[in-house]
Amino acid sequence: MYRWLQKGSQVCYARGLRVPYSTANSGHSTIHKVAKCNSVSESEVSKFAQLSDSWWDPHGPFKYLHTMNVPRIQFIRSRILDLQRSLQSQGDLSNLRAIDVGCGGGLASESLARLGMRVVGVDAAHENISMARVHQLRDPMLTNLEYKHTTAEQLVAQHEQFDIVVSLEVIEHVTHAFEFIKSLVRLTRPGGLIVVSTMNRTLVSWLVDVIVPEYVMGSVPRGTHDVAKFVPPEKLSEMFAACGAETVDVQGLVLDPLRNVCTLVPRDFGLLRNVGVQANYILAARKKA
Repeated sequence: MYRWLQKGSQVCYARGLRVPYSTANSGHSTIHKVAKCNSVSESEVSKFAQLSDSWWDPHGPFKYLHTMNVPRIQFIRSRILDLQRSLQSQGDLSNLRAIDVGCGGGLASESLARLGMRVVGVDAAHENISMARVHQLRDPMLTNLEYKHTTAEQLVAQHEQFDIVVSLEVIEHVTHAFEFIKSLVRLTRPGGLIVVSTMNRTLVSWLVDVIVPEYVMGSVPRGTHDVAKFVPPEKLSEMFAACGAETVDVQGLVLDPLRNVCTLVPRDFGLLRNVGVQANYILAARKKA
């Protein structure tokens, strides 16, 4: 969601813990611990890694990721259950293997693991992974979660595949969006599910995601977002189709930065097309079997 997350990194927080930066990175420099791939900008990932002392503050500059996490996970769980019903499978998710690409500090990764799946969180910044591992220690039940300092492209080269591939507020920060989507699809097993959340490129998204948080409220540093990198849902669906995956659902994530609440809404309201996805949205696609 933020420019500091660019090129495969995602800001993630968890409530109740503020970990000093020096504890998380164990003395490693922020500018030399970036996993290499075509979508990663070392300078941007390093810039974000320097903010690690604020990751765990739910009221800090990244509080909106806390707010968005509940509806995002709600959407993901519903789409997984839909997939299982189509396969006439049972509701137990423990047999599923999922990956959170650009996991940052692990907010979504932990939530996915608590659904029962075996989860791998990956990020291009070593500092992000270090902080995610520190926070994981707070919950001894999270034995089904592991973190890796790597990228989607590197895992594709290793022939890794997953039942569920998730990447939240990341694509709008990569250098080559289509190549990134191609990597996500290649990471997915045939018939598997891919979920991406991002921002539409509209006047509404410019107001909601840039003007209000950055210039009116000052809750997000100015210059955080690059509207030119926002991705319309139609374009995202086209990229998935070109890579061999079919869009199965798109819903809006209506974020109210003034009240700090986020709600899932339908894409369309009657004859009014795309009303619900004017700003933030989440999309699910299924890879062809």
